[in-house]
Amino acid sequence: MTDNEKNLSAEDMPWLIFSLCGRTYTVKSESVTGIMTIPDRITPVPSAPEIYRGITDIRGSVHPVLDMRRLFGFPSLDDECREFTAMLDQREKDHIEWANELKRCVEADVDFTLTTDPHACKFGRWYDEFKSNPHNADYSLHKIEIPHNELHKTAALIAYERKKPDSPERTHNITELLNLVTDEYVPEIIDIMDEAKRRYKSFYRETMVTFSKEGSRLAMIVDKVLAVDKIEHISGRENMSKILSSKFFTGVARSRRIDDEILVIDENKIIQQAEKDVPETDE
Repeated sequence: MTDNEKNLSAEDMPWLIFSLCGRTYTVKSESVTGIMTIPDRITPVPSAPEIYRGITDIRGSVHPVLDMRRLFGFPSLDDECREFTAMLDQREKDHIEWANELKRCVEADVDFTLTTDPHACKFGRWYDEFKSNPHNADYSLHKIEIPHNELHKTAALIAYERKKPDSPERTHNITELLNLVTDEYVPEIIDIMDEAKRRYKSFYRETMVTFSKEGSRLAMIVDKVLAVDKIEHISGRENMSKILSSKFFTGVARSRRIDDEILVIDENKIIQQAEKDVPETDE
């Protein structure tokens, strides 16, 4: 058993477990002094590296504010939200164009060549991957599956109707199916995507965790605090720490309350980094 495993298995103090960009991390809770929402006032420090948002006063003590996403090379939450919104904006446009092309093909009496498979369109391929991630379970996009499947199925039903001999019934059926596409399924899909864009950032609600150890103070910003719980080191998974900046990690663990592998952070290394990076200030 390595020294890290001995230290972890002997640790009676629960650990603070949090999420960051879809991954799970933990630090010892014995140095944690607070968990709070992001304060309104964070003062930038021009000479500090970009991984810091600045400094803030918490109960009369100045804390450097470390953005953990930036430290580990992840996109900022604002950038991630903009990317997510832009992607859904494009998928909305794709579906409107898909519906318009279906209508054009029916009116011109030509074959519809776009995909009728809900898993093969750009949104479908992305959504299948998105819904398989347990961190995305709370988003409203899960409601899109039924209208999205029905939308694509309707194109196949229209193709089936168009193979029939011309008749008033055939014309009526095709018209009704097109109305479902343009008046029901596409608007419902767009409404769900718009709701998902509104809820995406509010789901995270960034959290600040403050530390104090041997006179040193630090605040770090994470996506969400998940639990305070005991952890158990996982043997043979030390190679996972190479995924990110390995100097900040001591191994991989698991928790009874979290269904995910957890990277164990050495908070001493984080605090030492802050002491080196951020100069003293009179603020």
